[in-house]
Amino acid sequence: MVAVMLTTMLGAPLAASGEVMQETTTVSQEITTTEPRDYPNGWTHRPVVEVFTSLSCAPCMSNSEPQVIAMHESLKQDNSQPYTIVTFHQTNGGAGDDPTASQEAKDRYNYYSPIGTPDGEIDGGYIQSQDLMSSVEEAGQREVAPTTLNVTQTYNGEGAFTVTATLVYLGEGFNPDLTDPTGIPQDIADGDTLDYEIQLFMIEHDVYAFSSEHGGMVLTPMVYRGNAGQPATGSLDAGQEAVVMAEWVIPSEIEHPSGHATPGVMPMDPMVVPGNIEVVAVVYDQNDEAKSSSPNPKQGLIRAINSATPRSTAYDAENEMPTVMQIDETIEEGNANIMAFFDDEDGIGTASVFYNYESSNYTGEWFSQNVEIQGSEICDDEGVCYAYGDATGTVSIPAVEGKAIYYQLAFADGKQNYNTHDVQSFAGGTIVTPAPPGLNYVLIGAISLIVLACGAFTVWARMPYTGTYFD
Repeated sequence: MVAVMLTTMLGAPLAASGEVMQETTTVSQEITTTEPRDYPNGWTHRPVVEVFTSLSCAPCMSNSEPQVIAMHESLKQDNSQPYTIVTFHQTNGGAGDDPTASQEAKDRYNYYSPIGTPDGEIDGGYIQSQDLMSSVEEAGQREVAPTTLNVTQTYNGEGAFTVTATLVYLGEGFNPDLTDPTGIPQDIADGDTLDYEIQLFMIEHDVYAFSSEHGGMVLTPMVYRGNAGQPATGSLDAGQEAVVMAEWVIPSEIEHPSGHATPGVMPMDPMVVPGNIEVVAVVYDQNDEAKSSSPNPKQGLIRAINSATPRSTAYDAENEMPTVMQIDETIEEGNANIMAFFDDEDGIGTASVFYNYESSNYTGEWFSQNVEIQGSEICDDEGVCYAYGDATGTVSIPAVEGKAIYYQLAFADGKQNYNTHDVQSFAGGTIVTPAPPGLNYVLIGAISLIVLACGAFTVWARMPYTGTYFD
């Protein structure tokens, strides 16, 4: 197989403007046909569930939201990732004030034209149903054009994620059905070609947002936050590969659609928590309009034939996700210093830290810094070094007097497998900036009291014991 590498890199601050700077490139190369994958559950592919929901919609809060939460929790425990989910929040129902409802999410809703929310479109409308899990099981067993789909993501340290999707069309080869001679001319005309569309949906896990229907804050998973680049389209013959690379800049603004309680471009609230971002890559077959026998299959829409996340990609490649084995914390000159010890046989290529001074589930602005990686260099056959084995990462976060620091590490190994560490508070509490140079009379007084107390204890300890054990 011929590997294709694209290296377009665009940077932006973490709190970027609402305009997303992105670039999408597609490259095809002739490769050796690979064998079909063994997908989880014996399915033919990973189906995708596109859910249309709203935090201000009563039926959504009692139907689609509980289902998505349950499926999200199931995926957390299943490394095979048998399916993917994207939730597109709408203004439907109640006060119409879902803070995560965007114009892009409304555009996707209009693409399917459902009669309302909640709604589930499985495999691009192959099934339209509110019973999500049973629909996934049905869709996963249907016949599709055979592909492999991989996707990776890395954080570039400057407010953007770099996403790379690799699609291989396995094909069937030209094998006309001699029992149906009338179909042979069409087989010759079509050849063995996949006309594809690739969408790169950026989702955020566990968004902490206000629900007017619930009357308070809720956690809602798999929330659509935008696309990385425009949909990529093209054609692949059997045994060809397409690579799509795009940059997604973390937005600081959101465009609420018409019908929203606060329409138009607004500051994003809740803001994106960068450590919760994940890409969902989906490939659609532009010639597949198959319809399920289940209720309400959509007419005339292209069907999804595979999907992937970074976690499913690592599972399919039998790669272990990189992990943090230990973190050492020290305070020096008013800075919170972090040293992380990583574990991954492919080494560590990049790492960043996201942090804030408010809380572990903060919905405002998170800051970011690059983590300096050191270790034994890992290089390819041409001498190009791309990762460090036995890696340690160091970073220094500025302390704010009287404020705790909440931080999360994000990192990728030498094969671009991306992972994050749980959010934690530095030293379990407040970081206080050091006193100005000179004598610290408070500290001297505290030390003097300790010395006096130790002396008094010594005198007492040498006195004869006159009590009983139970005194």
